[in-house]
Amino acid sequence: MMTKLDIQEKDGFLIMEDFPANCIFNKVKTGCGATTIALSNDENYIIAVPTTELIENKCYPVQDKDGIVRFWKKNERKAGLSPVVANLFGLYGNFTLELKKKLKDYLSSAGIKKIICTYDKIDKLMEFINPVDFKLMIDEYHNFLKQYSFRDKAINGVLAHFKEFKSYCFLSATPIPKDLKPSIFNGIPEYTANWSELDEITVYPYHTDKPYMVTAKFIKTYQTKGYLNVNGIESREAYFFINSVTEIKAILKQTQLTEDDYRIICADNPKNRSTLGSYTISSSIDAPKRFNFITSKSFEGVDFHSETGLCFVVSNVQNRHTLVSIDMDIPQIVGRIRTKSNPFRNKVVHIFNTKATDHYTTFEEMEQIVDKEVKAAQERADMLNNAKLSEPAIKQQVNEIKKVGVESYLSYQENKFIVNDMVAKLQLYSYYIATVVYQSDKSLRETYAQSGVVTTKGKWHIAPEKFVKELIVKPQFRELHKRYCEIKANPMTFDLQTIDIEHEYPILGRAYRKLGIQELKRLRTIKSIKLALGEI
Repeated sequence: MMTKLDIQEKDGFLIMEDFPANCIFNKVKTGCGATTIALSNDENYIIAVPTTELIENKCYPVQDKDGIVRFWKKNERKAGLSPVVANLFGLYGNFTLELKKKLKDYLSSAGIKKIICTYDKIDKLMEFINPVDFKLMIDEYHNFLKQYSFRDKAINGVLAHFKEFKSYCFLSATPIPKDLKPSIFNGIPEYTANWSELDEITVYPYHTDKPYMVTAKFIKTYQTKGYLNVNGIESREAYFFINSVTEIKAILKQTQLTEDDYRIICADNPKNRSTLGSYTISSSIDAPKRFNFITSKSFEGVDFHSETGLCFVVSNVQNRHTLVSIDMDIPQIVGRIRTKSNPFRNKVVHIFNTKATDHYTTFEEMEQIVDKEVKAAQERADMLNNAKLSEPAIKQQVNEIKKVGVESYLSYQENKFIVNDMVAKLQLYSYYIATVVYQSDKSLRETYAQSGVVTTKGKWHIAPEKFVKELIVKPQFRELHKRYCEIKANPMTFDLQTIDIEHEYPILGRAYRKLGIQELKRLRTIKSIKLALGEI
């Protein structure tokens, strides 16, 4: 049952002493300070979050206690007590002996305890704490559905223990939709924050056969003009949300960006480092660059600060990892830039391609297929539970389930076999996105229109295709001339843009070499340059 919860609010932020106990709390707005409630009240709290990036973002915010912007170096970021947020313990990474000692020392110290950790650490924490002494807040819990296929152990660890705590709260601005909610959440009350006013969101869908080429064109527009003009307002930074390190690398190669211009925010692991090669990995708390590339590790809960940054989402049907959901991912991404004076804070450009489904099964038929599988799994669970199996037989059966892996409809919990309908809900969720939402330009736009009402309860404005494509119209000669002169006027600058500009207008290169930069600045038209060169 869903209940509207009257809240106190100020300047778009929640003002609450604490969350309702033992519930799902739909905060509706992203970036409304909900996590801060758990971090700053007088209760012992464990805050479980989906990513290490989110912990670092909270433990090492870009603004320190004096309001001075500071960007932390990687060697300053270590698990343990936050150097900025009072009495906050960040628990992430490998559970080393050193980290265990730090945790034990922290838990034995005086005062209110605040631990922020990744989902996978809840199971490990149980041997160090008495859970009834702590409240548990599970942030961005909708990831339990979205990420179950590759994070089942971490998520199952939370689900196995959440009822042991003093109280629990599953928190999200984009909760799991009712028809996709796993049965483990059945019976848990759901509260929705009743805001007096909600932000309006403007979406610019850009349908194309080549999403990465269009992304490169946007980057070229920023480079050539120095900005992107949106309704007469200039954006000078771009935030590209692309859940594929491989595709990010391809875009960087296509646009020939240098390290001074880009920042890649992805998991810093051997696989990604190998994929990126000479391109370096950054963090959300590093200084922003002109072009910021962000994978799903920072789609949620992470704060970015930019006066003119505009968010772009890039989706490619050939790579399912890049397909974002309209009801859960897009509202999260739109809320990532926190600078209130940013005129693009509630706008997002969604670059995408589509593929007509090659499945003959409708979504309704898929629901029926999955329902039959769930019922069959329940029969198997009942049979195994009633068979009074010996310990060796149970162990053998559990091992068989583990061999199937995350796709198994059965699991063994609290000494009995149960149906794991998280798998069924994930199948439906994935099928819906891949075969319904991204089937055509029309279906995606319709999904936006529906989600604007259902998800946020606010207004979503969907820009017409013609307007979106005009954002990257071919720059006029005077704009290229101005940019070319700006680059050439600085003898310390080597910019590959000049090569592209000279390729488009060779006359600029000839004039620069023959007339010099000062004379070229004075000549504003192709005709006047040709006259000065004696070509007409």
